[in-house]
Amino acid sequence: MPMEIIKPKSASSIRKRFQQQETLDPRLPMLLLNADSDIQHITPAARMLLEYPDRQPLDPCFFTHVHSRNLQQVWHDLAAMTRQRKQQASWLLRLRTGRGHWRWFQVRARNLLAEQGGILLLLQPLQQA
Repeated sequence: MPMEIIKPKSASSIRKRFQQQETLDPRLPMLLLNADSDIQHITPAARMLLEYPDRQPLDPCFFTHVHSRNLQQVWHDLAAMTRQRKQQASWLLRLRTGRGHWRWFQVRARNLLAEQGGILLLLQPLQQA
């Protein structure tokens, strides 16, 4: 039985839930990366936003989904989270969808390596005109 996706009413409510719970709520578009930036878990809401059906395989390397023009900053921040324990980062970037298109997202990263063994990413799609 497919899970119903419930979208929060505003971006601020997403941020509050992200900061308070720091868990993989299936209703929120979230990814959990390990210290090597491999995707360990993706919520159903994130799969839907990225246009990956449940049965479609997802390349585990997060960097393969990031547009080349956005790659350097993302790589730098994730490396700082792993090595220097940087706690948070935020990016405006393009991610490749399951259909091969590029889509803009605001992504918030939170370092939970010490607590949960991963880096939690929250995806927020930007409205396209």
